Amino acid sequence: MTTSHPDTSPIDLRGDNHRGDKRRGADSPDLEPENLLPRFARHAEAVQYAQAAQEATATEVTPPIPLRPNIPDPRSRLSRWPALHLSAVLGIVLESMFVSLAIALAPFDGHPVIVTVLIVVFAVLPQRRRQRLTLSMLDDLPLMAAIVLLVSMSAIVIVAPSTTLLTAALISLSVLAATMAGREASYFVARRLRRRPRFQRRTVVIGSGLVATQLVESMQSYPEHGLEPHALLDDSPMPASVASHIPVEPLANQLRTYIDLHQIDTIVIAFSAMRESALLTLLRECDRMDCEIFVVPRLFEFVSVTGEMDRLHAIPLVRIRRDAHRSLAWRIKRVLSSILAGMALFILSPLLLAIAAAVRFSDPSAPVLFKQLRVTGNGQLFACLKFRSMKPASRTESDTTWNISQDDRVGRLGRFLRKTSLDELPQLWNIMVGDMDLVGPRPERPHFVDKFTTEIPGYSARHRVPGGLTGWAAVHGLRGDTSLKDRALYDNFYIENWSLWLDVKILLRTVLSVLRRTGG
Repeated sequence: MTTSHPDTSPIDLRGDNHRGDKRRGADSPDLEPENLLPRFARHAEAVQYAQAAQEATATEVTPPIPLRPNIPDPRSRLSRWPALHLSAVLGIVLESMFVSLAIALAPFDGHPVIVTVLIVVFAVLPQRRRQRLTLSMLDDLPLMAAIVLLVSMSAIVIVAPSTTLLTAALISLSVLAATMAGREASYFVARRLRRRPRFQRRTVVIGSGLVATQLVESMQSYPEHGLEPHALLDDSPMPASVASHIPVEPLANQLRTYIDLHQIDTIVIAFSAMRESALLTLLRECDRMDCEIFVVPRLFEFVSVTGEMDRLHAIPLVRIRRDAHRSLAWRIKRVLSSILAGMALFILSPLLLAIAAAVRFSDPSAPVLFKQLRVTGNGQLFACLKFRSMKPASRTESDTTWNISQDDRVGRLGRFLRKTSLDELPQLWNIMVGDMDLVGPRPERPHFVDKFTTEIPGYSARHRVPGGLTGWAAVHGLRGDTSLKDRALYDNFYIENWSLWLDVKILLRTVLSVLRRTGG
C-alpha cells in the first residue's frame, strides 16, 4: 500500500454513493487507492480533453468567469499606477537627487549638469526599469557599483578631460556612495508604502498545492513584497487548499479573460495539475498584457537566486521576460528596419532592375512581381512581394502548394533566384511600409497557417511578432521542406530571447547563407 503526500492527494471525485457506502459499515476497511498520483493526473487530463472537445463543438463564445462578490471594484488605469510604477519612479527621483548633490559638491572644471545627466541616463535609469519583489540595496551593490563607476569615470573624462585620474576616481566613488544612499532611501520608503493596499499588486497563483499555499501565506505575512493575494487558480485543486481560507477558482483555459476581468497585476506559477504544454499556450496568449509573470522553478530548494531572478520570502522565482513589443529596443528595431530597408532598396536598385528585366525576358506574358497573401504579427494578412520564379496555373495553386523546388516549371533563372534568395528582395518594400521586419519568423500562407496551427505545438505562437525577411529558423537551414516542429521551436526561441544583438547575428549569418547559395 502506498502513501500519499498531502500536496498530491486527489479530491474525492466518486460522489455521494461512495461516501454512503463508506458510512454503511465500520467493519469494512477503508481501501486506499493503489496509485494516487496517476489517478489525479488522469483526471486532470480528462477534464482538459473534455474542455477542449466542448470548445471545438461550441457555437457560442464561452462566457467569462464571473467576479467574486467580495472582490474590490474594478480599478482604473490611473488607480493601478502607484502599485505598478511608483516604486521605480521614486527610486529614479531619489537617486538622481543624491547624484546631483554629489556632482555639485565635486571639485572639477567640467559642467556638472552634463555629467549628472549622463550618469542618470546611463547608470540610474537602466537599473530601475523593473521593480523587484525583494528590495535589498546590498543585493544590487555588485552590479550597481560596476555600472556607476564605469559611467561616472567616462562622463568625467569626456566632459572635463583636464581632470586627473585620481580626482575622477574619487568623484566616481562619491557618486557611487550617493547612489547607494539614494537607493537605500527609496527602498525604505517603498517597503513602507507597499504595506498599504493602494500600493500592492493584485496577484494570482496558478496551482493549489503546498507550494502555492506557502506563496500566498508569504504574501500575507510579508506585505513589503507588494503582492496582494487575490486567488489560487486551478481546475483540480488539492484538498489542503480547498479546506483553507484561500479562495480557489477554476482556470478553465481562460487565463487571459481572467486577468483582464479581474485586473491582475502579477501571476505566480506554482505546481498544478495542468500539463505544461497547455499552460505554456495560455501564458503566451498573455504576452502583451500588462502583468508580470513569475515561475517557481522545479526543485527550487536547490536553485540559487541570480541575475533576473527574484524571491518571495525564501522561495526563488524566475521572472518571465516581458513581451518585446513593450520595450524601447523593439521600437528602435522597427524604425531601423524601415530605414535599412529603404537604404537597401536605393543601393540595390540596379540589381533589382536587372533581375526584373531578366524575369520579364524569361516570360513576357507573366508579371515580374508575384503577390501572395501571408500572415504576419497578430494574424494580420498582407500582400507579400517576390520576384516570379515560375508561372502558377492558378491563384489557388500558389496558395495551397507547399513546395515548388522540384517543379519542372521552375526554369534556370527561377532556380538561381531561389537558390540565392534574390527572389525575396522585393520584400524590402514590405519592410519599409511596415508589413514585415528585417528579422522575424518567416510569414506563411493562411491555408498552411490554419493547417499547422492545429497540428504543430507552438506554431500559432510564432505570430506574436511580425514576420521577417530572414529569421533564426531560416539561418539554421529550416526553410522549404524542413521540419515544421523545429521551425516553430526556433521561431519561438527567437521571440523569447530577442535582442538587437540577436538580430545583428541573424543578419550576418543571412549574408553568409546568400553567398553560399544555401537558400530555398
